[in-house]
Amino acid sequence: MSLPPGPTAPAAVQTLEWVARPHAFLERCARSYGEPFTLRTAWADGPVVLVWSPDEVRRVFTGGLRAAGSRLLEPFAGPTSILVLEDEAHLAQRRAMLPPFHGDRMRALVPLVAELAEAEVARWRPGELATLPRMQALTLEVIVRTVFGTGHDALREDIRRALDVVASLPRLTAMALLPRRRVWAPFRAAVGRVDGRLADLIAAGGRPGTILAELEGTPGELRDQIVTLLAAGHETTATALAWGMERLARHPEVLERVRDGDDAYLDAVVKEILRTRPVLSIAPRTTREAFAVGSHVLPPGTHVAACLHLALQRPETWGDPAMFRPERWLDGGTPEAYAFIPFGGGVRRCLGAAFATMEMREVVRAVARRTRLSAPPGGEPARRRSVAIAPGRGARVVVLEE
Repeated sequence: MSLPPGPTAPAAVQTLEWVARPHAFLERCARSYGEPFTLRTAWADGPVVLVWSPDEVRRVFTGGLRAAGSRLLEPFAGPTSILVLEDEAHLAQRRAMLPPFHGDRMRALVPLVAELAEAEVARWRPGELATLPRMQALTLEVIVRTVFGTGHDALREDIRRALDVVASLPRLTAMALLPRRRVWAPFRAAVGRVDGRLADLIAAGGRPGTILAELEGTPGELRDQIVTLLAAGHETTATALAWGMERLARHPEVLERVRDGDDAYLDAVVKEILRTRPVLSIAPRTTREAFAVGSHVLPPGTHVAACLHLALQRPETWGDPAMFRPERWLDGGTPEAYAFIPFGGGVRRCLGAAFATMEMREVVRAVARRTRLSAPPGGEPARRRSVAIAPGRGARVVVLEE
């Protein structure tokens, strides 16, 4: 048994690159070592082997491996969150939480999302605008309204405070690794405020038509599932939308074509945003037994991850992967299975993928209908914000006079 080659720099140095320059770091390792390669960072309790070709990604997602990194999320999501549970317990929670995010139940939410998106964009004024905080506010409003109904301004503020405390991955990692009694005080206080408000809402029961009214379980289980929905249900979508604004500002011709009302092209734009700027860089798993990767056999307990970024930038699949070209999705070419994986895959694929895609579609539609964008000078570096890859300058755009 052996690990694939990888960078030999100390774990502290690799961690710094992993946080500060994630895309450049992954791409340099892929050029230097090929597939697979091994990273050593402080966020994981052991080496992590990365793969990204569709066949290897399929094996990682369907090979019965355990989820990795769940302890990193537990301080906020809780021990019974779908993000933390394994095997049958995970599948049972997944089945219980899936209906509101698919089918007629989700389609019924489209008018609400469209209304909130229109109201948000209507507030934009000509000049430079950081779109990441605006998308965070919008998507948090959407998920709070979906779970609880109208109101709850104080709850939204407390959720944002808690998420902002763990905006850096090193801080989140440190909190996950410290004993519970030593969890960083500001975070504990922020989560406590959220928990207090949620306890009152859970005790009161959900309003008819809200997700809270449909969920079942003990108060503790409901708390963990609701926190998961509130955090994962808006932060990653907000980041994806902020990247979308950055892409559209640099490709105004795309926004003009969306304005023409072609829904197929709008869907293609959303897919291309997700492909070129995935919010998550890897989907990690842990081997239960010996597991072959390429010419290497990994011992039980080894972390192995599908690298979303490299999979979505793979020249063999995408031809000109660096180009933002929504037309690629209209040319009749459907990528092979496990090639387009912005939401992960297998039984742990993002529960809210369809909801997030719908939300992105309605926001992009509202932006195209109500405004025009251009890009400010300079680029938009990718930086790690908690577990997500976010625009380092806040996804700044220039809103133009109509």
